[in-house]
Amino acid sequence: MNAEIPDLILSFEKKEKERLQRRRKKKNSNWQNSTCYSFVYFLFLHNKNGVVEICTTNFDTLQGEITELKKHSSNNKLKGLFLTNVVKKSQSTGIFEKVYIPISHINTCMPVDVSPGKPIKQKSISRTIINGYKNLMVNEIYDRFKKLGG
Repeated sequence: MNAEIPDLILSFEKKEKERLQRRRKKKNSNWQNSTCYSFVYFLFLHNKNGVVEICTTNFDTLQGEITELKKHSSNNKLKGLFLTNVVKKSQSTGIFEKVYIPISHINTCMPVDVSPGKPIKQKSISRTIINGYKNLMVNEIYDRFKKLGG
């Protein structure tokens, strides 16, 4: 009976390790998928004209205003964004005028309220979203006419 105990323990440990590995893979894949932001979310932040705080995959924390959204030319998906007056959180002295950050390097992006008493300069978000989707639709219509030979 003593000879069978190590085999039982080894088989149990092996099953437990496999279970934990599957669980880790699920957790990691869910974490990666949860950080994907949509085009509309960045449009919203862009139109607020407020300061945003971005945490990158290198764990750098940057604060700045979103001035431009960069899209892929082929499929109109979001490629990255440009920030102006960027301050790196760990270095208060370094201010960058313009920084490009690819979407793949963004972990979190949150708006920051710099001064609560100051009113936020705001554009019409509905018009900008409509214009953004209108541009997407125009490109799709153009591609379909191109396929038809028009």
